[in-house]
Amino acid sequence: MTLMSVLLVSGCGFVHDEHITGAYRLIAVDVDEQMSISYDLGDGSAVGRIDETVFAFGFDERFIVAKQHPNGDRSVTNFFYLDMTKDSKYAEPSDSVTGPLTQEQFDSAATRLSLPAFSRTLTALE
Repeated sequence: MTLMSVLLVSGCGFVHDEHITGAYRLIAVDVDEQMSISYDLGDGSAVGRIDETVFAFGFDERFIVAKQHPNGDRSVTNFFYLDMTKDSKYAEPSDSVTGPLTQEQFDSAATRLSLPAFSRTLTALE
């Protein structure tokens, strides 16, 4: 799984920049279809965690869950979960992010790990 590289976030005219929880942000740089979940480095940059196009997410004190249409392809829906206890500023994303998963794989993990529900959906990207 290849994840986003570092984004420069200061001075950019984002079309979307939303705080999720802790150091995590929902960011789209130029167009909404670039919506992704990133780890805010606190210095005007961020590191990608879940690539575009994220259209739904939820979180609790440990996990962030996300639904994604890869590269905006709405015929495919991938599911991800991110374990924030395994993540840090310069951690390898694959250490904390699990996915892409199918609906069935995600549902199994959700039951096993008590993953949070999806609490926010960007209907324009759904």
